[in-house]
Amino acid sequence: MKKNNVMNAVSLVVLLLMGFTSCKENPETFAIHTPISPGSSERVTYRLNKLTGSVDQVKLFTRVSTIDSSGNVTSMGRETLANTWNSPSFPIELQSPVGGYGANRLVQYRFEVKGNDKTYNHRVTFATTPYPVANAAIPVYVVGDQNKVFNIVFIPDTSMTSRPDLFKSTVASQIDSTFHQEDWIRRLRNSYNFFINPVSAIARDFNTGMRHVPPSNDANLSFAQGRCILHFHDIRDQSGAGYFSAEYYVRGTMLHESGHALYRLSDEYDNSTTLRQTDPNPNIWDEEADAEAAAPSYGKSSADVRQLGTQDWYRLCNNSCPMRSSGPPINHHDNPCKTRILYTLLQRAGN
Repeated sequence: MKKNNVMNAVSLVVLLLMGFTSCKENPETFAIHTPISPGSSERVTYRLNKLTGSVDQVKLFTRVSTIDSSGNVTSMGRETLANTWNSPSFPIELQSPVGGYGANRLVQYRFEVKGNDKTYNHRVTFATTPYPVANAAIPVYVVGDQNKVFNIVFIPDTSMTSRPDLFKSTVASQIDSTFHQEDWIRRLRNSYNFFINPVSAIARDFNTGMRHVPPSNDANLSFAQGRCILHFHDIRDQSGAGYFSAEYYVRGTMLHESGHALYRLSDEYDNSTTLRQTDPNPNIWDEEADAEAAAPSYGKSSADVRQLGTQDWYRLCNNSCPMRSSGPPINHHDNPCKTRILYTLLQRAGN
């Protein structure tokens, strides 16, 4: 996708953000499965949640295929209808058959949702474990072409290697309670694939001046734009060299650090020592006049410009934007960060 086309698309969405269009509310739903990385004999529970709108009908389809040690599909299964719900109440849940899907399986499920005279689908693919591809990231929630969307690999810190079930449940929770809960990222959820890594890494405290220690299969993770080390430690998390870290239960930190890693968003808090203006569509500016000039493009005014402490850096985002905050709460991205996120996703899709 050419740069001008990307910029035009971003500008259109900015107008939508500012409320220049209106329409009847469509249903908004999102899907998840548990366990997120099932063993060969484990049953899977499929769940569909609804946020808004009216849903007339939901159908759930599944397809089970066999893969080899290279991850190639050797036997493509047929898609079959698992259940139909008319005028459903939410959340919708359905369990897979007793006995699980077996070894060396790739499972795709599809929720077909009808409402407001429209039909749309949630297609999600995951693998059963143990995964037959040695030292490879295991697909747990894949929705798009790896070359067109962001790929995020969750990696256990050495502090979590003795709790594999906790690590897996945490991954499911981060997908469902962080990436599916932040308002803007949820709307763009078809732009993110998620994987888990079979090998651990070491998360380092930013204050030590040391970088994260990658896992031994680092070379096999080059396809991923975000490699997240989940840990138990009480440390100052950081992002760099393709890796970022977060406490396993903390939502706001996940949004903040992934903001650095995936979209090159800058910090917005007052005492940061790593500020940068990332063009185009920055979320901070090194000149106050530039921030004032950019304000109308984000539905802001010059009165919304704020200095970052005593530093010669300026922001337009509100105080609760994830790049200004971190910690447990889920806060939602403000318009400058939304625009940068959309720009990077469109760039990726246009590769």
